[in-house]
Amino acid sequence: MRFFLGAVTAFIVTIILGTIYFIWIPFDSKNKAFFFIAYWWAKAIFIATGIDVKAVGLEKLDRSKPYIYVSNHASLLDIASVVAVIDRHVRFVAKKEISRIPIFGWSIARANIMIDRKRPIDAARSLERAAERISGGESVILFAEGTRTADGNLLPFKRGAFALAAQAGVPVVPLTILGSYRIMRKGELRINKGAITILVDSPLDPHDYRDRQGALTLMRRVREIIERNYTKGYPLSVEVSA
Repeated sequence: MRFFLGAVTAFIVTIILGTIYFIWIPFDSKNKAFFFIAYWWAKAIFIATGIDVKAVGLEKLDRSKPYIYVSNHASLLDIASVVAVIDRHVRFVAKKEISRIPIFGWSIARANIMIDRKRPIDAARSLERAAERISGGESVILFAEGTRTADGNLLPFKRGAFALAAQAGVPVVPLTILGSYRIMRKGELRINKGAITILVDSPLDPHDYRDRQGALTLMRRVREIIERNYTKGYPLSVEVSA
């Protein structure tokens, strides 16, 4: 029933907000309309399905500064969760295949950063573009595992997000998403009852990881934080790392 409500709501809201978005485009040179639309789209989905989403630790962030958010990825609901409670203006680094989806994919590609994971050269250029945007004051989120977990356990992290942090010189904020895997698992079309909590850790300064192995060291540090929070779960992990 929740999946049906979510699907119907997503369809109706997408039509309404999508129409507003396309009307807004000619007056939106900085692509801010997409984030307004995405925020209310996510809110509508969670209200319709009865899923409670909250963040713990937002006081650690200075909203006037850009960040690179790095998160685990367990469900299709993760993106909507981040948009709804963390930062409605964050840009996603998404796989290029999404851009091939008619209308929806085009709007995603226009406002976010697409990456071709099958072509290392194009992937590197995508990260360079992301670094330019971040240096210009925009926040970006990357799912460090590169894809959703199929069994609920953390997958190996990719180095791209951390190389990007080193290049852009912007603080990295570890995010731990809890509860989304139980609500909607990869490969399933069922939405279970539950709540999603996003734990926000203190920003990590990439300048503290300047040596030749800096990106790798930063990756290991972020994984330690997320893995500990993910293993402990909420509310024990309210006391996230300093």
